[in-house]
Amino acid sequence: MQLVPRDEHEAMQAGLRAELAALAQRLSDLARRHEKTSEEVFRVQRQALFMKSEKQASSELPALCLTHLTLPDLKEMETRHSKVVTLYRSHLLCAVQGHMDEDVQKLLCQILKMQRLQEQGR
Repeated sequence: MQLVPRDEHEAMQAGLRAELAALAQRLSDLARRHEKTSEEVFRVQRQALFMKSEKQASSELPALCLTHLTLPDLKEMETRHSKVVTLYRSHLLCAVQGHMDEDVQKLLCQILKMQRLQEQGR
């Protein structure tokens, strides 16, 4: 068995500690980047889902139904729609800022999984 001189051992130990610290910092940076990327993906997915829902909702109203509505009815519908959109956007803003309920996050993950399955089926 060969002994390593103390100063050489301490130099190697210091080098390994410095390398460990650099790797820990890199891991932390990568984790932050991953978190930001995940947030961006969720934001884009929610925006796409919102736009799809909005388009689908507008196409589901039959044209005949609209002809029988009065102007006050249309205004009320528009007001309700605006309130729903405003509420939905505020929820999205909170989610992007990191204030998302755990249940909402689980539902969004489930939506993403369903969308991936649909894309794989195409």
